[in-house]
Amino acid sequence: MKEKYSNHLRWAITTVCTVTVCLIIFFLLFRSKELMDFFKKLTDTLMPVIIGAVIAYLINPLVNISDRLFTKLFLRMKLSRKKALGISLWISVFASMAVFLFFVYFLISLILPELYQNIMNFVSNFDGYVTTITKWFSELDILKDNPELYNNLSSTLDRMLTSLEDWISTSLLTSLSGILSGLTFRIIGFFNVVLDVVVGLIVTIYILSSKRKYTAKAKRFTYVLFKPQTANTVLTMASRCNKIFSGFISGKLLDSLIIGMICFIGLSIFDMPYTLLVSVIVGVTNIIPFFGPFIGAIPSAVLILLADPTNLKPVIIFVVFIICLQQFDGNILGPKILGDSTGISALMVVVSISIGGGFFGFMGMFLGVPTFAVISYLFRCFIHYRLRKKGLPAEHENYIDLTAVDDTVGELHYCTPATASLSGVPETYTKTYQASSPESTSFSDTVHASEREMNAKAETPANKTPRTKKEKPGKKKENKQSDTNNRAE
Repeated sequence: MKEKYSNHLRWAITTVCTVTVCLIIFFLLFRSKELMDFFKKLTDTLMPVIIGAVIAYLINPLVNISDRLFTKLFLRMKLSRKKALGISLWISVFASMAVFLFFVYFLISLILPELYQNIMNFVSNFDGYVTTITKWFSELDILKDNPELYNNLSSTLDRMLTSLEDWISTSLLTSLSGILSGLTFRIIGFFNVVLDVVVGLIVTIYILSSKRKYTAKAKRFTYVLFKPQTANTVLTMASRCNKIFSGFISGKLLDSLIIGMICFIGLSIFDMPYTLLVSVIVGVTNIIPFFGPFIGAIPSAVLILLADPTNLKPVIIFVVFIICLQQFDGNILGPKILGDSTGISALMVVVSISIGGGFFGFMGMFLGVPTFAVISYLFRCFIHYRLRKKGLPAEHENYIDLTAVDDTVGELHYCTPATASLSGVPETYTKTYQASSPESTSFSDTVHASEREMNAKAETPANKTPRTKKEKPGKKKENKQSDTNNRAE
């Protein structure tokens, strides 16, 4: 009777879940506009909390470092552990916020005056740029030898200037009147943004000062939802995902700051125009992995060219310098700072940047790589679990040149391609493996084993082997004598 009721309950739960999923799909298909409007309103309402959470996540590594230092200091001063933890956390939060605000103020005070001066110089010299470019085109040999081409370009340029004059006299004035009429709303919008930022900074302080309490509540809720072994797995995976995400973001910000400073020093040595503005552009776009330096180099090269359109030498020097800087960042500085925090291949980096940029713009290009790295880590844990559940080796090295698996005797059959063989013909060979017991394999064990392997790789670099202490000859003799005495006894 109990089994009959349990079957009915199972079918009832399945029916309710199926109907719920169908209703959600129907709502997403035919009520997508209302859903997007709801999420937009929710995002606008929670914008201060979002800003505070983002700032808190960015400066959390600095808070952790200073928290450890102050905690050790207060413990040496014979304070109780509870007081030391509480006081050091509050001091670390306010010190980190002060450093963050000073850094933002320093960047704004350094960039805005220079940016304003560069824009004013560009506007004041715009007529000279147009005259220089026109003269440069008129002196080209290909235009001198082709009068028809010259006439076509001249007529095109005249039409462009006429259209520009019409736009200034009609559209621009209309736009200015619209801007003036909506100036009140723009001022209100500006103050709303300032208010969101101020409230976000307050939220940042609350989040950082209460992060231990919130973390403990999240862990407690995890153990409420799952069994202890499953909850341990969830916490391990969450910790690894946090390491990937925070390590990549903080490391990439530091890497971009260093690249921007190196670019500023290099451009100052070469006496380039718009040195500070170009360095900021290169540093900010360097946040985007792989494509960042090239994305920043294009507008920067255009700015340098506009400073003197008749002289291509500074542009060539700048392009060569950016290529060298990108090689230094990609091969030396970037791996040194980031290490193997992402764990994905170069192809997956390109794919994640393309998908993230296509759907979410600049922030998608920046956050696409760590997001894809987290998804790749979760998928890799699932693959390892399924292979070990089937009694097969999980390491991908075992599947290079693999042709078949004989699980009855535990053998892997391989065939080396002709191009990789010394004899010039394909070579076949077999390799045995130790099959794991499917009954003793669980997803939790797989995740913990993967975590131990990653920690071991992080502690021991690939190009170094762990050192073993060499015993002194005297100690060896003493050990041998003690062994002989023990045997005699």
